[in-house]
Amino acid sequence: MAKVLCVQASPRKKGYTAKLLDGAIKGINSVNNVEIDLIHLKDYFPINPCTSCWNCVKNKNRCILNDSMGEKGELFQKLCNANALFISHPVYYGRPPAGLHLFFERFYPFMWSGKLNGMPFASISQAANNGGIRTAQIDMTRWAVTFNLRVIGGLPVHMVSYDEAIIQAEELGKKIAEEALADSRERKRVNPVERYLVSYKGQWSRLESSLMDMTNGTLRYEESLIAYAISHDSMKNEDSIELLHKAGEELKLSLAHYKNNDLRGAAEHMVKMSSFWSPATLREFLPNVL
Repeated sequence: MAKVLCVQASPRKKGYTAKLLDGAIKGINSVNNVEIDLIHLKDYFPINPCTSCWNCVKNKNRCILNDSMGEKGELFQKLCNANALFISHPVYYGRPPAGLHLFFERFYPFMWSGKLNGMPFASISQAANNGGIRTAQIDMTRWAVTFNLRVIGGLPVHMVSYDEAIIQAEELGKKIAEEALADSRERKRVNPVERYLVSYKGQWSRLESSLMDMTNGTLRYEESLIAYAISHDSMKNEDSIELLHKAGEELKLSLAHYKNNDLRGAAEHMVKMSSFWSPATLREFLPNVL
């Protein structure tokens, strides 16, 4: 039996967001051998913000905070036991609500344990006023990709098309249920290269976002964080310096492939770049974590 964890992330238990989730649940229920674990996120508050204590890295991926997302917390355990995650949420100021941000912020132990790597994920972003549904969906996609969830689909909904969206939610629910069933048999772990190739409807690309971040928005190696660190002797640890130079060579190659529209080649070199850049920065700036 597969299990889909359905999260209603609006503070209102019976509103537009809940009704959209009801549509998705109808689709989930149309698939045999799939059960639903439905929660109202507000019932699990307070979810405390991450304190950057790094305990989850140093001590076997455990979170020591004593709340629902701590190691022994009920919500944390529900995530561990699920085969898929489906979230329906309202849009506040063009973004998902703060409580949902806290929920994802506390996924950090999963980044190190790999426990959720490949879990199917889908979401609905609903707005009734000025919109922001697509920027909210980008956030949901970005958060999911960060923690190696496998994005199955996302539905941005404004109230002007609400009736149609209910039908679309049902279709998305059926899709996530089928993926959950497959996950219960064998989880498809996310390939690091494929993770860089995730995008959202031409409006956001993890590869481009990462390259822009590393190059201070220029897509030029000469303006990159790595070039700056090398030219300004920002790192003193010998191992970090060696790793930094290796990361720089990979970033140059990634940028060259990207400019030639070879996205897979660019992604492959970004994976290699990260394998050098991440330990270089950890050893230099957070030595007590390792």
